[in-house]
Amino acid sequence: MASRRLLPSLMIGAAFALTSAVASAQNVPRNRTLIVAAQVEAPVFRNVGLANPFSINNEDYRVSIINMFEPLFYYNVTDNSVIPWLATGYAYNADFTSLTVTLRDGVTWSDGKPFGVNDVLFTLNMLIENGRGKKDLLNAAALAASVKAVAKVDDRTVRIDLSEPDPRFAFKYLINYFDIGLQWVPEHIWKDAGDPAAFRFFDVAKGWPVTTSPWTVSRFTDAQVFIDRRDDWWAAKAKLAPMPEVRRIITVPGGTRDRMVQLISSNQADIVNDIQVAEVVRQVVTQNPKITTWTGKDAPYGARDWWPTSLYFNHKSGKWADIRLRRAIGHYIDRKQIVDVAYSGAAEPKVDPFPGFGALKPYIDAIAPVAAKHGVGVYDKAKGDALMGEAGYKKNANGIWEKDGQPLSVVIEAIPVLNAVGPIVAQQLKNAGVDASFRSTPESRAVLRDGRFDLTLFGHRGSIADPYATLEMYHSRNAFEVGRPTLFPARWSNADYDKIVDEIGRLAPDNPGIKDLVVAAMDIWMREAVEVPISEWYHRVPMNQTYWTGWPTKDNPYMQPSFWYTSGSFGYVLPRLKPVQ
Repeated sequence: MASRRLLPSLMIGAAFALTSAVASAQNVPRNRTLIVAAQVEAPVFRNVGLANPFSINNEDYRVSIINMFEPLFYYNVTDNSVIPWLATGYAYNADFTSLTVTLRDGVTWSDGKPFGVNDVLFTLNMLIENGRGKKDLLNAAALAASVKAVAKVDDRTVRIDLSEPDPRFAFKYLINYFDIGLQWVPEHIWKDAGDPAAFRFFDVAKGWPVTTSPWTVSRFTDAQVFIDRRDDWWAAKAKLAPMPEVRRIITVPGGTRDRMVQLISSNQADIVNDIQVAEVVRQVVTQNPKITTWTGKDAPYGARDWWPTSLYFNHKSGKWADIRLRRAIGHYIDRKQIVDVAYSGAAEPKVDPFPGFGALKPYIDAIAPVAAKHGVGVYDKAKGDALMGEAGYKKNANGIWEKDGQPLSVVIEAIPVLNAVGPIVAQQLKNAGVDASFRSTPESRAVLRDGRFDLTLFGHRGSIADPYATLEMYHSRNAFEVGRPTLFPARWSNADYDKIVDEIGRLAPDNPGIKDLVVAAMDIWMREAVEVPISEWYHRVPMNQTYWTGWPTKDNPYMQPSFWYTSGSFGYVLPRLKPVQ
């Protein structure tokens, strides 16, 4: 009811912001302007004028300017294809201890300077040096641990020598997909930047940020970002992509789900963030014939993502040390009810942490019997109650489990995109006797990242075609102490599990021996009740065809439509949009 009362004022604010933006840009007509309403974790952009792609605390650049940064390779998860971009190819040596990357000729920065080997070497060396020192740049610590040295082979070739055999290095850093991959910066600017973590890389007068894309920032305030097209783009000259017909991109904070729904439904925005609630998306596409989704006007109204969700225990908090307690929580969660209520049945319950992409299906099928053996995914309050009793808990007069006079009280922390799921999970735990509450605020991502939570709902930044990336999330090297930022929330460790994952990591992704090792690793993971898997994740992204067509869909699956990924993959979509008028 509160959201309904607020909706008219939100709409007035939204309409004013967008009308003002377009009115102040009358030299670019609406039918050549793409308007993006992005979900940010505050009412306004908080990192105004921060264009440093390696800044750890820059959450707003992912929805504002990240698609200006082009990768060496794009990756299309829908057909498991690698798309060469700034580079044309890469090759490993026989034992996967080194690889060479061949860069594309003729690529230029937006200030006219050539892009080349020195820029790649500079970016890598800067991150490696930081990862061996301050560790305050994204990807720096992991890259420093993985790379022994980088060197120039010739004017178009870079050699990367690895600290140990790693047949997946390219997929971790050089091939951009979802939130994986590096951004490349111009040596001729960054070499004089001083502290790279403090460098903002933003100055409209200087044309910063300088990138290889056809875009330049012309305005950045807390209410809107203007990105204008340049007419001198190397990829159009090389006939690798058409020159974008979008002449200006305006991104505004989308606010609440209600507000984004109204913006897209009233044709004020062309694309908005993930709406998530399937019934809401169904109403949107039914009521406005110009709006479509990845699956058109049919369920699930979106594309499967790499982010299957789980309820995570904070294994460093000490609260969940008793495995019986973790197993009990698992039996109190009714996944089918969550999917039915939050998604109108338009998703699939999960018993494992792997997304259901086709390349992963053989592994998912192989570990299904392991899940059944350990009772993963079984909703059974009686089993949960028995485990609580074994762990020394009794229900008090208020029906709450307690031990040694202390009631079991937990707060479930989650970022706003999980607001449809969090209250359901909290209520299920309450119904079972756990004093549970749900919290989601603009600071929840920082709370999650720093490990300052009891339980959290979050997804998996892991596998898409090879199971190793998800398995590696739970390696002891990622079991950071509370306070050290990470987006691997479990902070769990097990030496036997580590040995199996290390063995998988030394094998090429197509090695047939990997399947048995995955089963062995997941047997430990499921036995230890590391987390509570919930469901598959779909990005339900409405796309308005009033002004623009050519959106990616299951019938035209050239890339996913999610514009907020740090991979910058939406940059591949932008030149393929076509104006209706």
